[in-house]
Amino acid sequence: MKYSLLSLTIVTLGLISCGEDDTPPNTSNTAEYFPLSLNSSWSYTNESEGQDSQDNMFVFGTQQENGVQYTNLDTQELNSGGFMVGLLTQNLVRKDTGKLIVNGALGGVPIEGLPDISIPLNNAVLFDPNALGGTQLNIITGSFEETIMDFPIIIEYSSITTQEQVLSSYTTDTQTYSDVIQSKIVLNLEISTEIQVGGTTLTLPILSSQDVLVVENYYAANIGLVFSKETIDYTLEDLSGIPGLEIPLPEQNTSVSTATLTSFEIGN
Repeated sequence: MKYSLLSLTIVTLGLISCGEDDTPPNTSNTAEYFPLSLNSSWSYTNESEGQDSQDNMFVFGTQQENGVQYTNLDTQELNSGGFMVGLLTQNLVRKDTGKLIVNGALGGVPIEGLPDISIPLNNAVLFDPNALGGTQLNIITGSFEETIMDFPIIIEYSSITTQEQVLSSYTTDTQTYSDVIQSKIVLNLEISTEIQVGGTTLTLPILSSQDVLVVENYYAANIGLVFSKETIDYTLEDLSGIPGLEIPLPEQNTSVSTATLTSFEIGN
């Protein structure tokens, strides 16, 4: 199984439009919202502060894990620029009754300066075409402690994947797609530290509970991931009154990145 850090860069958001349908797809629909057949490939353009990068994801083969067969996706780039391409190619994926399932770990934190974390993705569902909008597909929680500038830093995280809308049509800046499902990944972080004052241990918040990362994904029938938007947004607590405590993070950050499908080929 493959594990590595995922990175996000600040980008501008392309214009999109879509048509909505409040009902889930018909459960008898045989459409695949992420085909995993051999010889399939997807090319994406990632936008970052007016600068573009490219990702080319393809089906590399299959792999057995605990008696279950997964698909191994890979990319031609050494370091994937897009969050979702990185997530998909650095782990193992499989299909089950229409659902896209990922097994591995979400490695790293999408904010420069934070300690590395590893959120386990033990057969986590990325989308379910037969689930109603608003259905929570996964809830993963945990915590860990690191030391920064001689201060103990406690990080609590919660990752929630939600099935969102069913779209009769969806338009990116390059193409209009029919029969598209939307899902969302939200990473919530809460960060605190402890200091000693006159023999008493005080807990101080560094980052109040906030949805630091929101990833919105769109999957088109018989094609796969066609658009992904990642938003980072957080504001730290005011720590200026604590001598010696310097957190290597900007006090506030809001950034958006996008990955847009530009071409694809689905194998037999």
